[in-house]
Order: sequence, then structure tokens, then C-alpha cells
Amino acid sequence: MGKHFFLREALRSFKSTGAIASSSPALIKKLIEPIPVGRDLVIVELGPGDGCVTKQLLRKLGVEAQVYAFEINESFISIMREIKDDRLKVIPHGAERMSDFLMAGSVDYVVSSLPLSMIPKEIKEEILRQAQQVLKPNGRFLQYQYALQDYSLLKDYFNNVNVKFTLANLPPAFIYTCSLGLGVG
Repeated sequence: MGKHFFLREALRSFKSTGAIASSSPALIKKLIEPIPVGRDLVIVELGPGDGCVTKQLLRKLGVEAQVYAFEINESFISIMREIKDDRLKVIPHGAERMSDFLMAGSVDYVVSSLPLSMIPKEIKEEILRQAQQVLKPNGRFLQYQYALQDYSLLKDYFNNVNVKFTLANLPPAFIYTCSLGLGVG
């Protein structure tokens, strides 16, 4: 399972994968940079794919942390289930079902690798509503994209939206850090 598997799977189901390669270590580092090291947090990961972000999250988090990974691609679900870590729960459902599995205000971070630009607007809006609902008042929504086309949509759902950029990915990516602005932290 490596780059070739990811590329094959991406080509087979590009619309739901939205990438041609796994996220680079540099992109992953920037994406999860706001998450403090060693803390027992509740994290939701959307579209974990082959688990490259998941593995870094698990390395970074405390021993009592929980990661809920929502994935709809059967091949990626199988790969995710090979990660042996009691803190990881693989949920074989779409991101728009977050609130079916998590209580309101219970999540510290939502980390998204979803290809937002390829998701129909009504589903994308439902995903963002669900993220708002499950996040704690001081929680964060972390997302990367290859273009800025959803910046204004994110501003509709989050009071604070900061954008960073990295060239160290194929293709280069924008990283959003979004918050509701309702709490400290």
C-alpha cells in the first residue's frame, strides 16, 4: 500500500478522493499545527483516505484522546481499519452524518481532507453545519484545499478564518484554520 495504491484509488474514484497523491508531510504538519501536543482531545477527521494525517494525529495526541475518522471509500476504510490504535474509531459514513455519532459541543478539532470543491453545495453546507454543531465553543475546523474557492463559504459558517499556504505538496495547498470565536483557546 503506498503511493501506487493511493494513485490507483484516486483515479478510480477521483470525485470522492479529490487528490492524486497522499498529503505531503509538510502539508500535514501545517494542517495539524494548531493542535497541542500530548493532549487528550476529541478529534473528528473527515476523509482520512489512506491514513497519512490520521497517523500523525495519533502520534501527536495524548493516550486518552479519541479520533473519529469518517470515510466513505471502501478501500480506504479497509486501510484505516489496519491502523491498530484504540484511540481511533473508523466510521464508514459520510461527514454529513457527524451529529449521528457525536454529541453537540463535544469535539475539540475537526480535521478535514475532504475535496470541498467537488462536493455538491447542499452536502458541503450540511457538513459545515454539522461541524459547527459538534465543535466545542473554542473548537477549530482545519481544512486544506488546492484553491480558495470555498473561502467565502467557510466565512459564512465560522467567525474567524485564517489561511496559510504551502508549496511543499503536490499540488500546492491552502490551509484554513477556522473557529466559531465563541470561547478562549
